[in-house]
Order: sequence, then structure tokens, then C-alpha cells
Amino acid sequence: MTKMNKELLLPLNSHEILFNNSDKTTGTNEELQEGLTKFNWDFGKIPSKNGSRPRKVRLTLKNVGGVQADWCFKMPNDSEIEMEKWADPGEPNEEKAFEKEILDKKIFTIETRKGSLAPGEQMDVSVCYYPKEVKKHHLNIFFQIINGKPLSITFKGETLHRRAQLSLLKHTYVMPPVPIGLEWAVTYPVEVKNLGITKLKYQIDTAKLEELNKNNFDFRIFEIQNPEGTLKTNDTSHIYTMFRPLEAKEYSLDLPIKVSDIEGPVKEQFVLRLRGLGYHSEQKKPKELQFYEDLPLCRANLNENGSMAAFSTESIDFGEIAANEPSRRFVILYNLHDTQKLKFDF
Repeated sequence: MTKMNKELLLPLNSHEILFNNSDKTTGTNEELQEGLTKFNWDFGKIPSKNGSRPRKVRLTLKNVGGVQADWCFKMPNDSEIEMEKWADPGEPNEEKAFEKEILDKKIFTIETRKGSLAPGEQMDVSVCYYPKEVKKHHLNIFFQIINGKPLSITFKGETLHRRAQLSLLKHTYVMPPVPIGLEWAVTYPVEVKNLGITKLKYQIDTAKLEELNKNNFDFRIFEIQNPEGTLKTNDTSHIYTMFRPLEAKEYSLDLPIKVSDIEGPVKEQFVLRLRGLGYHSEQKKPKELQFYEDLPLCRANLNENGSMAAFSTESIDFGEIAANEPSRRFVILYNLHDTQKLKFDF
């Protein structure tokens, strides 16, 4: 959301001017949309269960300019013309058929699709994802400020089976470079979470890890402190991976993770992909990729006083909890101001 706010403050580029004057061009919709700035709104993975409520994101729109701002969200079917019953529209391609299905079933909805804001005025808009069927969903829409910025937005979400679902934050974990010759291994925590509705058990297959270590003179280059564990619904834990390079080179390791729940083994395959780099301490340290760049994204909010703060999540679901059993959730509070300190109180 912060990136979108920054984009909206920039002047129109040539592609956006062309898009706003599409009635004066002969370009196709695909050609007109090609140069627009694109954003992804990922609603995440939601387990399918009876009476499931939508995952809702509330946006605050504020006119920070000096003139009236008319805005709207445009869905793919907004420009469709109702055809006579005898007319044959032809067979849609696979993507168009998928798009029509999502629109017909109202998988993604926007509450308050258009409006007008006077200078300094603000209002809230709710965007919802309904987990009605088990599959991945996506939908391309537009946010348009009349005679202003058009943004291309892709809604994404996935509805899960009524089973356990292990989640890793990243596809591949590239560890920071480590100098060779250390007395102790460097430990990196890898976050795992159960997104499903039943308790799960996971077990990391360390056969490839043992093979790699054996091929390096039985030196313990990689180790996993806790290769197995259990996670209740919505529980988060960490797999502690240890890396201690023997030589100044790159190391690569892919470890399958077996997951099971009350119904037995889960068919979906999970893999913990580890990448490490060893280097000589006398040499210049190689460029380091940020290992924890996947912290939860913040929801930016600009209040009437102008101070900016944001939480990493808008709602907290504690799930089903047994009596007298505590349940904890981790939330990040961001201070988005460049210079001012933030005071808060719950």
C-alpha cells in the first residue's frame, strides 16, 4: 500500500496519458494496459470451512490534493454490453472463462466501487475475498482517478482443503555469507505456520543433508536442530537451520518435508530449500541478501494529525481454543514517519 501511495503522487507518464485518452486511439485493451504500473494484492491462503467469513481488507482513501477527486474501481465486466438472447458471443478462452466464473460467483468484491472526495476528505473501502471453492483465484481490476492515475491491480487468493496446510514464508532461503573456519555454526530460524484447520505433524527428510556432510569429510556443514514437530491450527514455529561452511564456495540443499494430519499424509509436496556461501575471512565479504525481507507488509494509514503508523495485520483470528489454553499471535507496529518518534498505548 505504501508503494501505491508513492505511485499516486507521481505525475502521469506517457502510457497513463494514452490510457486516459483511449477513446482517441486504435490500440487494444492489452496494448493500453501494458505500460501501466501493476500491483498485486494477495489475500493469502484461507482454509475452506462451512460458513466461512470472507477475508476483508479495509482501505482508507484520502484526497491529499487541492481539487475534487473522482475515483472508481473498474472490474473486467464493467464495459460489457448486454446482448440479445439470440446473439452468439462465441466460446471464451480459458482465462476469460476463469475470469467470468470468479465474477459470477463474486469471489472478490469491493464495497463502495466509486466516489468523490473533496480536498482533505477521506473514506473507507472494503475489499473481500470469499473462500467459496478450493483453488487458486486471481482477478485483474483497475483503480482509476478520473483524469489522474490509473493503476492495474491483481487480486490473488487461495482457498485450501479442510486439512492441515504447512506454510513456508519463502520458496528458497539464501543465508547470509559465512566465513570459513568458525568454531560454531551460525543458526538461522525458518518460520513455519499451519494455515489449515487441523493439527499437523511435519518431519524433514535429512537424507540429502547427511549425504552432503558425508561427501565433505563428515564435516557438519548443514544441520537441522529440530527436524520434526507439530503445529496446531494457526500456530507458528521455527525450524532452526545451522550452517558452517568448510570451503569458500556455494552450498545448495533441498530437503523434502513430510506433512500429515488426522487423515494421514498430505499429498502436497513441501521442500525446504537452503542456499549458503562460504568465504575467506581475509577477503571482502560477499554481497548479502536480506534474509528476513519477508516480514509482514504494513497497512499504511494517514490520520487527521498527519502522523503515520501501521500494523502488519488488520484482523487477528485466534481460531478454536480449548478452555484455559492461551493462544498467542505476533503483530508488528510500524512507524512510517521519517523523523518523528511514535508513542502508542493499548
